[in-house]
Amino acid sequence: MKNLFFISALFFCSLAVGQELPDNFMKARALMIRQQYDSAIYLLTLAEKENPGNTELIFNRGICYFELRQYTKAAGDFLFVNKRRSGMASLMLAKTETRLNHQELAVKYLREHLSSSYRLPEKDILMDKELSRLENANAWKSLWKEKEWYTPNDKKLAEAVYLKTNGEFPEAINLLKDLEKRGFKRSIVFQYLAEIYLENGNTKLANESLERSIKADSRNMDALKLRIDLLISLDEFEKAKPDCDRLLRQAPDEFEYYLVSGKINSKLGAYSKGIEDVNLYLELFPQADKAYNELGLIHFENGKYLNAISAFNRSLELEKGHAEYYFNRGRTYAATKTFKYAEQDFSMALDLDPRNAEAWFEKGKVDIELGRTDAACFEFRKAFQYGKFEAGEFVNRLCGQNKPIR
Repeated sequence: MKNLFFISALFFCSLAVGQELPDNFMKARALMIRQQYDSAIYLLTLAEKENPGNTELIFNRGICYFELRQYTKAAGDFLFVNKRRSGMASLMLAKTETRLNHQELAVKYLREHLSSSYRLPEKDILMDKELSRLENANAWKSLWKEKEWYTPNDKKLAEAVYLKTNGEFPEAINLLKDLEKRGFKRSIVFQYLAEIYLENGNTKLANESLERSIKADSRNMDALKLRIDLLISLDEFEKAKPDCDRLLRQAPDEFEYYLVSGKINSKLGAYSKGIEDVNLYLELFPQADKAYNELGLIHFENGKYLNAISAFNRSLELEKGHAEYYFNRGRTYAATKTFKYAEQDFSMALDLDPRNAEAWFEKGKVDIELGRTDAACFEFRKAFQYGKFEAGEFVNRLCGQNKPIR
């Protein structure tokens, strides 16, 4: 499943920039993520009638047929795409023909894929569960003996990724720096360097590497997403906004980033636009508890407390196992001075996440309001213990008979 959506996202980015696609396409992509493939096929077929021959629509419909094991129909769609965009659907044709037990034909299309600009890394090919059905076929063995499909630089990049995954960062950096000097796949190389720097908390070098990655290839959506996430973590929302807007223009089916866009717009004072972004996501994923939580946060940050409570209530109706949802509703109740309800929510949050320093701290402030000084002192000490150092000031100021925190 992961590879199928990787291929589709790559295809979308290569074809749809500046290209208007119908609403049915977006709805279909959301249905695909929810694995409702029959419904997605219906919408994609409707959209294709309005846009005859649109390869993006047909390619995604082929994926749906493949997931439903309707391999003959899938092959028909992938063949159409491949004629229009040479090599783009070759990998999916190889998988489909494998399922149809046409091994020679499957290897033919795999050869096409290996010769194309859409080629996946060697590890992904060799570990693919569909293509593994070919491993004992003579055609498969002959294919890998024909020539070295992957260059020494490809293999070095694969080794760097392996080292990065296993936490051997200095060795991985050395390999990536060598590939950078050779000018090999610069966008990907800088992206991986950025990932390593982020893993080690070096946001400056990570940001510089992401800048170079995106400059080398403006279609690298993974690098763009990393930079958006990094800028948000640094509270640099003004810088994150153009990146997020660009991402959603180039890849409007990166649905999670409508929630991110909602957060960014809210932080920049565009309350209505933030709500609009989250509501767009909810139109496509109406049972998404995390979206209602994000909606609640936007309302809360803009002082719309009743709307916030309503949104948090909905998120908790859908999912009661997230401490964050109780914490967020608790803060909202506290803001409306409904302290007993706030105390109950913070208690629930701490039941689910006992090391949550913020929840201990907020619960302590609520217990002060409720006249429970002893309980508050205990909670402020817990908050301090788990890293909320501001809580130490409350202990020193309010908990006189207890040993102060220095």
